[in-house]
Amino acid sequence: MYGGMPMELQKTNEDVMATNFSTIRADASLKEAYDAIKMNLEGPPHLPGLIVLDNKGRYAGVLTVDDFMHELRKLYRDACDKPGEKEWLAEFFNECGLVRIRKVSELMSAKRLSIGTSDRFEKSCELILYKKMQLLAVVDENAKPVGAITGKKVLTEIASRIFK
Repeated sequence: MYGGMPMELQKTNEDVMATNFSTIRADASLKEAYDAIKMNLEGPPHLPGLIVLDNKGRYAGVLTVDDFMHELRKLYRDACDKPGEKEWLAEFFNECGLVRIRKVSELMSAKRLSIGTSDRFEKSCELILYKKMQLLAVVDENAKPVGAITGKKVLTEIASRIFK
């Protein structure tokens, strides 16, 4: 019950998951990942990240815009002791040069954190809210991704009940 209203999140993940999602290999470069995320945001499926696959095509993690932003903040801190220093930008881009040689597996989040198609959507809501995730993979019994649940989907499902 929320504010006297039942949450009615009895749907399964299969009922609400996005089935149009992009994947990337864990050993792909961050340049490949950036290009894929950029395409993802500009056109369908409009998801905030990618589902990461291991070398056998099983779920390994997710790589999101938030993961890239976290890395940029880290690089900024490494390049700049204090904001406002005149040479911070040149040092920042020197630090960013190191990113070119890194792999998706080094930046991805939600490693091995996924949910099944028959699990209740309520469980996905709880994971996304508790773990502060933007993207949660839905996998089959063989750990192969079959869908994705987004923070946006959680918001729209919950808000539609709150603001009836």
